[in-house]
Amino acid sequence: MPTEVIVPKVDMVMESGTFVEWLKKEGERVERGDPLFIITTDKANIEAESPATGTLAGLKAKPGDVLPVTQVIAYILGPGESLPSGNDGAQPSPVVEAVAAAPTTFVSLVAPTPAVVDGDNRSKIRATPLARKLAQEMGVDLARVPGRGPHGRVHKADVLSFSQQSAAAPAPRRAPQSPTAAPAAVAQALAPVAVPLPNARRKNTFPLAGARKIIADRMSASAFSAPHINLSLRVDMTETIRLRERLLEPLQARTGQRISYTAILARAVATVLPRHPNLNASLDGTQIVQWEDVHLGIATSVEDSLIVPVIREAQTKNLEQIVCALADLTERGRNKKLLPSEMTGSTFTISNLGMFGVESFTAIINPPESAILAVGKTVDTPVPTGEEFTFKPMLHLTCCADHRIVDGAGVARFLADLKTTLENPYLLI
Repeated sequence: MPTEVIVPKVDMVMESGTFVEWLKKEGERVERGDPLFIITTDKANIEAESPATGTLAGLKAKPGDVLPVTQVIAYILGPGESLPSGNDGAQPSPVVEAVAAAPTTFVSLVAPTPAVVDGDNRSKIRATPLARKLAQEMGVDLARVPGRGPHGRVHKADVLSFSQQSAAAPAPRRAPQSPTAAPAAVAQALAPVAVPLPNARRKNTFPLAGARKIIADRMSASAFSAPHINLSLRVDMTETIRLRERLLEPLQARTGQRISYTAILARAVATVLPRHPNLNASLDGTQIVQWEDVHLGIATSVEDSLIVPVIREAQTKNLEQIVCALADLTERGRNKKLLPSEMTGSTFTISNLGMFGVESFTAIINPPESAILAVGKTVDTPVPTGEEFTFKPMLHLTCCADHRIVDGAGVARFLADLKTTLENPYLLI
């Protein structure tokens, strides 16, 4: 029986990938483990290997195709084997995640089927935990969501698709809703309305797909489901600048890396955050989970996309270790060499736009985190000293937090603690 070549699922949150290119040709002999094709996930390029030895046949993917995980895109034929009937190059039906993590045999589905419900018992609906959580946050009734999984199992993508379609459809007149339906009503109210496009010449048109689509979905879900609270303050960076100048040469001589303000800030956040556990937390259904480890995400711009490399257990690393970890992650991230596991699982994120001249901004929380720190440019600012003014390098920080998990006073205490640390940074060494 021919061996199926499928779109690999390289991490727990991956649902689709954009096909880049075949590394082997139709009819070419391949060995098990040979590089076979490249696919782009939301954050990285993945080089997939051949699952068997034989002849590559029945190629069904082309560059630019957005494919769900586990979709069959080719076959490896052994001696005397031929392509399965009905697989002569026609566009395949989508398949979905297998129960087992290993890429062995997968079930193909022709079309989505409604979610299975046993009476009014919603726990009988076949759905992934991620789909259940998202449906609860968005106020979506899982019983109405068509599932593309085995036996109609609902996945996260099904919930998002159903929510978008529902938002676009005219809302029927209905009786007043109960309080539990409020999230759906909010999402409906905030859904974008169809408006005419400008009467202007088009320069280019391209699909909202791949990494851009995933970013759009996640940020929309965060903005709709998490009530953001944004607090700001300014930090006198005089001593931090002096610290960096003193450490620049000796640290570069030891590590080969230049110390950046982002690295110092990361070290400061990792030091302060454990004292404010609700800022290093996540909402899991009706429970608030406070994390022991600070897995620090550093939002990084890559071409026209965004990645968030993660410094794991940052609270245990000294300044030199953070400098090295950050330099390594950033370099490999820009070259699309990061592993998926190095771009997921953060518990708190820093987003720094100061290098672009942005003095202050607010950011959208990276779910399922409870907060994100927006860092602006350090600007020489007149500060009153008695009856006169003195110019000091002031940094504008804004902490954007999930008001369901933490109140304004908690965010303010975190910012005040961080300000004190950055204005007296020598304990960070």
